[in-house]
Amino acid sequence: MIDERWEEILDKIETTFDVVDHTHTKDGVEKIESIIFDGPVGKVKLIRITRPAIIDKKIIGAHRKSKSKAQYEYIYSDTEKVSRVSAFKEVNGQWEDIEADNFI
Repeated sequence: MIDERWEEILDKIETTFDVVDHTHTKDGVEKIESIIFDGPVGKVKLIRITRPAIIDKKIIGAHRKSKSKAQYEYIYSDTEKVSRVSAFKEVNGQWEDIEADNFI
């Protein structure tokens, strides 16, 4: 999802619904942004994870049958980013997956 579309979604949510929480965190190479708001189906949480695109994967260790697993080194792009949006609704205090396509 491109940044402009995500900003449009956030603006629409902030003007239409009551926002409970809006956070930004960084975990290694990932940037995680989440927003919780009171929607028509109850509390809804959207999470967007953005990270650099993987452009190459190098095998560091060999995979031998039942002895060791292969280890990989990922090469990340300096310019390209990929992002994913997940949506959840609160049911009895637990977050359950819902289709994020409804928001995109």
